[in-house]
Amino acid sequence: MMVFAAMLTAAAFAVMPQEARADETREEAGRCAVRYLQVNHSTNASRIIAGYEAIDLRDRAWQLIWTHELAPAISTGSSTFAEDLNNFARGQASYLQLGRMRDITLLPELPLQADIDSGDTDLQESAVSRLADCDRTFGFAPVIALAPVLSDFDCAVAYWLLGAFNSAQQGMALHRARFAIARHLEANPGTQRQQVEQQVMVDGQARGQRIQQGQESSDLMQATLARCEMKYGFAQNSGQ
Repeated sequence: MMVFAAMLTAAAFAVMPQEARADETREEAGRCAVRYLQVNHSTNASRIIAGYEAIDLRDRAWQLIWTHELAPAISTGSSTFAEDLNNFARGQASYLQLGRMRDITLLPELPLQADIDSGDTDLQESAVSRLADCDRTFGFAPVIALAPVLSDFDCAVAYWLLGAFNSAQQGMALHRARFAIARHLEANPGTQRQQVEQQVMVDGQARGQRIQQGQESSDLMQATLARCEMKYGFAQNSGQ
């Protein structure tokens, strides 16, 4: 009898670490779901995260919620779980209960969108690293990564191309292309403006040809323009 009891005790201890690991995984899934949703509230994510427009972070969040059964079975208040989740992601709630039996409680972390929108390179890299860890842990692809640095020259080409494709925006696009060229010249003293303007036109024509031939998506150019707008602050001042 004592031997049988000892076997039961040993079996119980063997199961406990597995249950603990399962709970840790579910809690981490909840945290990652919140992080993905927080990024959707960022105003700067499209400039910081590579290929942001093609990544459905909301879908990743809800995949985690359904896969790990994080939605409570019943509501205990007047709000729905989706509302509670959104409020928590926005930093408007002091805790979030997860799991069918509400057996997991998340407390707020520093909001990820604040780091992404901070303008601080170290904070932005840390935020993207945490998102990438979530991707790798739960098998999402592509893994979130920092967008490559967008140069003033790249923006000048994008604005030139916008003017070439869209006559209604030609004046605005030319003004912004000149602005980007001026920034490029400031960063590269000794460079001749005429040579830079000529190269911008050559590169713009080449990129336009790739788009017309289907070798490059026009969505990619639109994403570049959006990042340039953020880079120069034009997105916050439509009167520029």
